[in-house]
Amino acid sequence: MLSDRDKKIYAGKDAVHSFLKPAGVGFSPVIELPDSVNPYNGDQVRIFIKMVQFMPLFNIKALPAYNMLANIRPEDLDEITDLIEYSSGNTVLSLAVFAQYFGIPNMHAIITPDVPASKKRLLQLVGAHLLISHGPASPDVFAQEGGIWEAKNIGQKKSWHNLNQYINEENKNASYKYIGKEIWDQIGDDLSIFVASIGTGGTIYGSGSFLKQQHPNVFILGTAIQKGSSIPGPRGEVMIHKLGIPWEKVTDEVISINAYNAFYYSLQLIRLGLFVGPSTGMQLAALHQKIDMLKENNQLDTFRNQRGQIVCSIIGCDTMFPYIDDYFEVLDDQHFHPARDMDPANNL
Repeated sequence: MLSDRDKKIYAGKDAVHSFLKPAGVGFSPVIELPDSVNPYNGDQVRIFIKMVQFMPLFNIKALPAYNMLANIRPEDLDEITDLIEYSSGNTVLSLAVFAQYFGIPNMHAIITPDVPASKKRLLQLVGAHLLISHGPASPDVFAQEGGIWEAKNIGQKKSWHNLNQYINEENKNASYKYIGKEIWDQIGDDLSIFVASIGTGGTIYGSGSFLKQQHPNVFILGTAIQKGSSIPGPRGEVMIHKLGIPWEKVTDEVISINAYNAFYYSLQLIRLGLFVGPSTGMQLAALHQKIDMLKENNQLDTFRNQRGQIVCSIIGCDTMFPYIDDYFEVLDDQHFHPARDMDPANNL
């Protein structure tokens, strides 16, 4: 007989909290991509996507957000009334929801003036307080200016707390426990290449650390934003080297991707029914570039597993819904069917 958890029934006074916890709904699915987005099938290359955004809050940052809160000492939790974090995206969205389950009534997000109105409203929708910083948009984690520094300073006030996702150990630990371990349990030592975009460095470091411990030959491929482009979530090819989490220790290579390719490859996945955002598209774009380079240099065989296959995994980080306007700004009109007026005779 199936248990309530197997039936996806969450009951009792703590039901919502149980549902929201990491792994509360079980493993996120791993799905093999078809030939339309994997042109290397003839080379025995298999590409899987782990749909981490299948969690209740639909984004990968829910994992470190919850993990960071859960590891605050109970005696400190009792004193906190206000959280503050520099983020305009999934981290503060998740913290705003989770904070109430830890007895913290207020979540403050430090954002920059260029954050679009739709994103501000999304954060306000989940109850976040918005504070606009006029410092650099992508500050050095250790600089004494900008939103990260401002959040750290305000977080030292009485009853305030700054988790500082950029250096918090529980950021990377969440990916170690929930992404790296799950991928290993789902794919195992068949895995040849693991791809992750680099934002705080927590996902690639945590997941990559677990995978490397199990199978040192797994190739860890990171993606960063190409200079001159803008992609929500990840960091640029220069700024990734100014992060607080030592992602370089487990990463074998980084490929920079421009906005067009990030949104284009994301669009291909969306039209398959895999609702992912541009940070996932940039992973697929980087993986394609890597495989093309390996083929060009006759190095593809060096990545084959014991079955003679090259098994790759990318991560579904979030959905496309927060970025819909961006798709139409970044991509050409040719990718979208125009809306047309119908005439009175219903002629098309």
